[in-house]
Amino acid sequence: MSRAAVKPRRTQEQRTAETRARLIAATLDLLMERGYARTTTAEIAERAGVTRGALNHHFTGKDDLVVHSVEHQLRTSTGEIRALAELVRNGSLALPGFIDRLWEMFSGRLFLITLEHVTEARHNAALREALVPVVREFHAALDATWRDLFRGNDAPDREVETALNATLCLLRGMGVQSILRHDPVYYRRLADYWTAMLSGRPGIAPAGP
Repeated sequence: MSRAAVKPRRTQEQRTAETRARLIAATLDLLMERGYARTTTAEIAERAGVTRGALNHHFTGKDDLVVHSVEHQLRTSTGEIRALAELVRNGSLALPGFIDRLWEMFSGRLFLITLEHVTEARHNAALREALVPVVREFHAALDATWRDLFRGNDAPDREVETALNATLCLLRGMGVQSILRHDPVYYRRLADYWTAMLSGRPGIAPAGP
């Protein structure tokens, strides 16, 4: 076998990163499928294809895994939202389409996993304390994305950020309601109403390229 055909050995750092990535992916999948209360570290290790010892080497327990997994998910979501905002700025995506894509995110996997860890954090002080800075970072990144989307408009930053957070609160509320009410027409009306409200406010419209 030639030297060129020999597969290079992974470094310890690469193996560590791959193991942590598998554990984080498994944690998010199980939070989505089974919820926080029904998920165990044994199931996470099995789903990730690693030993319990390997899991305990990288994470101190279930809550530590959840915090790192949520951090990964929120950072990934931040990137997706920023990419959507850029499409709006360059004229490839209209504001109604942007709101629709946000609704898809905040009524799907992102929202459902969030619902699991937020519900647990209400009674789990240690988890809540660990999640607060993670969620704060997510919201700061969203505020920055929203300001960039509307930069060049007349509305002050505080009003722009309020419009963003009101949008997200509406979408989260719709997401909660959708668990027990399957009514796409109803949610479509709500989204269309709010999009029209945003579009009609002076300065609250994408600045464009």
